[in-house]
Amino acid sequence: MELKNIIILGARGNVGTALIAELLKTPDTFTITAVSRSSSTSTPPTGPDANITRKAVDYSSLNSLKEAFTGQDAVVNCVTGGATQYEPSKLIIDAAVAAGVKFFFANEYVGNVGSEQFKRLPESAAGAKVRVREYLEKLAKEERITWTALNGGPFFDMWLMKGPAGFDIKNKQARIYGSGNNPLYWTPLPTIAVAAAAIIRNPSATANRGVFICPFAPGTLTQNSLLAALETVLELQFSVTHVDVATINKNAKIALGRGEVGKAMRGFTISNQFYEEDCGNNLEGLTENELLGVEEMNVEEAVRDAIERYGTDVSVVESMFRVEPCDV
Repeated sequence: MELKNIIILGARGNVGTALIAELLKTPDTFTITAVSRSSSTSTPPTGPDANITRKAVDYSSLNSLKEAFTGQDAVVNCVTGGATQYEPSKLIIDAAVAAGVKFFFANEYVGNVGSEQFKRLPESAAGAKVRVREYLEKLAKEERITWTALNGGPFFDMWLMKGPAGFDIKNKQARIYGSGNNPLYWTPLPTIAVAAAAIIRNPSATANRGVFICPFAPGTLTQNSLLAALETVLELQFSVTHVDVATINKNAKIALGRGEVGKAMRGFTISNQFYEEDCGNNLEGLTENELLGVEEMNVEEAVRDAIERYGTDVSVVESMFRVEPCDV
C-alpha cells in the first residue's frame, strides 16, 4: 500500500506539529492537508517546502468530513487523547470509510491501551481509545479500511518538564513515588514523530494492529535514573520528597468507585507509571523499535535534549506534580 495524499487531524497540536516537521524532511513524498474545525484560527506551517493546505470542516457533520476526506489515501488522527470520545471518533472513521480512504492512523500514542489499568480509566477523561480500536478492528475484518496505532507511553520530554514525572526543574525539587525503581516506558515526542512517519511511509508493515516503541533499554529509565541524570546534566542537587504511591493507588480506586473522576485520574496517572504492584505501562518484550527506525538512547541524552528544547525555567503543572496520597 502506498500513501501519497495525507489528511492530518489536530495538525497544530504537539503530535501533529512534530509529525508534519518529520514528513516535510521529504517534502515531495506527500501532499499534506491539515484539517481544523471551522471555528479554528490556527494555520499550518508555511513556506516553499511546506506542501500543506488547510481545510476547515464541521466535525459533527458526516458530509463535511467525507468531503474533506475524498481523494485522500490516509487520515492521521493527532487529536488530543482526552478529546477522543467515542461517537465523534466513530463519525470521523465512518467518514473516512465513506470517502474511500485506504488507511486510518488512530490517535493512541499513550501506552498499552489493552492493559487492565488503561481500560479502567473513565472514558470521559482518558478518551475512548479502547472502544475506537475495537471498532477499527471490526472494520478491518470486513475489509472496509486498514488501520494502525502507535504507542510509546507518555511523552518523555513533556512529562519530565511539566511535572508528572515528579520533577520541578525550575525549583530543583523531586518527588519520588515509592521506590523510584519501577521501569518506565516513555518516548520523546520527536521519536514518536519519527516512528509515525515510518508507518506512513510503509503502512503495510504495521497494518491492522498496534505497534509499541520505546527508545530506552528495558529497566534503564526509572525515576531514580532520571534524578541522577538531571543532577548530572544540571550539575546540582535536587531536594527529594518520598511519596507513598501505594496509598495513592488505593485512594484512586476509592475515588473511581465514588464517581470522582478527576481525583481518580490524578491518582491513576501517577500509580499507573510508578507503582510496581499495579502498573499498566510495561512494554518490555513488546517494542518494535528497529521496524520503525527508532534508535536507542540513554537517559542522560534524553534529559539533555528535553532541557535544550524547554529550558530550565519551565513551570510545572502543580496539579500533576504535587499528587499526595490524601488528595484522592
